[in-house]
Amino acid sequence: MSDNKNKKSKKSVGSGRRQRSAARLAAVQALYELAVTNRPISLVLQDFSKSGAKAELDEELVPAEGAFLNDVVRGVDARRPDIDKMLLACLDGKPLSRLDLVMRSILRAGAYELIARGDVDAPVVITEYVGIAHAFFSGGEPAIVNGVLDKLAQTARDGDQAEGDLAAEDLDVEAPDPDLEQENYDEVEKTLP
Repeated sequence: MSDNKNKKSKKSVGSGRRQRSAARLAAVQALYELAVTNRPISLVLQDFSKSGAKAELDEELVPAEGAFLNDVVRGVDARRPDIDKMLLACLDGKPLSRLDLVMRSILRAGAYELIARGDVDAPVVITEYVGIAHAFFSGGEPAIVNGVLDKLAQTARDGDQAEGDLAAEDLDVEAPDPDLEQENYDEVEKTLP
């Protein structure tokens, strides 16, 4: 049987967890589309809703959880200046503009979940977005996603702040975490313009 026939015959299934995984991937794709096309957010989300956003997970088509997809995309859009400021601190001041647009979309979506979705455990958020990075990149980028989101999670989820209610000025980010796998970061940095 050809690959096209296999893909068409795959069932569309999903549990809550898997539907959220599909929503995360769709959110990264929507954020990328927003950045590339400059289309209004409502039209981009409407397109994803009409097409029935799905992701292939373990060889099964899983529908994205629409409300979660909308929350992540709209949340990143609404809080992007704060999110970018936090990510910049976690990247040791290296500008986000030097990262690939897909990487920026992954980091922004993950950062939004860490600062605004206290109902989702930080390790789950990090693992999910590292997995998305693996889907797009074969180099050191997934390690960067892991390191940046881990550092942000440690800062954003610790202390006296109420989960889900953190602003950029609340972060007290110090020197980069040595576990950020500097070698991988340097390798990726060499490829940036």
